[in-house]
Amino acid sequence: MMRRYEGKVAVVTGAGRPGGIGEAIARRVTSEGGRVAVLDLCRDKPEAPRESFGSLRSLQSVADSLGETGEKGLAVRCDVTDEDEIASAMAEIRDALGGIDVLFANAGGGTGAGPVDQTPVSDLDRSAWDYTIAVSLTSVYLCAKHAVPALRARGGGAIVSTTSISAYHGVAGLSAYSAAKYGVTALTRDLALELAGESIRVNAFAPGITLTPYVRQRYETLASQNPGTTPQELMGRFVSTRIPLGRAAEPREMAAVAAFLGSDDASFMTGQTLFVDGGMRV
Repeated sequence: MMRRYEGKVAVVTGAGRPGGIGEAIARRVTSEGGRVAVLDLCRDKPEAPRESFGSLRSLQSVADSLGETGEKGLAVRCDVTDEDEIASAMAEIRDALGGIDVLFANAGGGTGAGPVDQTPVSDLDRSAWDYTIAVSLTSVYLCAKHAVPALRARGGGAIVSTTSISAYHGVAGLSAYSAAKYGVTALTRDLALELAGESIRVNAFAPGITLTPYVRQRYETLASQNPGTTPQELMGRFVSTRIPLGRAAEPREMAAVAAFLGSDDASFMTGQTLFVDGGMRV
């Protein structure tokens, strides 16, 4: 295994649920010698009653499990839509781990119009729109804002954000999520220009359909709305008709791309968004 993260500290947001992309990124970076702080909300939010959040127990379990391939992680409970909590979390990480070299701004989600539920704009509550934009776009801005001073203190580093293939093709009923994720791409380009002179690279990757808890929940919801179908059948139809490689991705495949973008192997890349979609946009 490569050791691209030897001596480096990484922060991974949205990493509190086993089976998610955040957990997979944390495991990959740890296996390559990095020390990792994993962040998640670890509590329910009344404005998103159908969202499934990681608990403090599951977040700690993810952090502890990193010891299977390297050093145990640091579990930090944090609402990435709350600026005070983010500032506190970044300070805690710097104190505990000595600094920050890479931020993986992976947290995202929403309610109403994506990623789990699909709602036409004419029926979408403003509160659902605002929440989705906050957790999927504003969180990236806030995490970058409060991580950048730590990256500067290390002489540079990298920011890698998770966007979505949903931002690059129309999906009826997914307006809030798609708009937020497309905003992440624009923010990635702007941050790349702002931070290039300080040796801080900023890139993103756009996952296609990936076997995460979120995706499974989405297809369970769709099946419940279409009697006589199963989540597996619906996902199979989508995969067979839309993805040239003929299958959904595993979280570890997304983690491999994220780890590349955060490493020195991508030292001459900045402002880019890589599509990791099995050929969906070819």
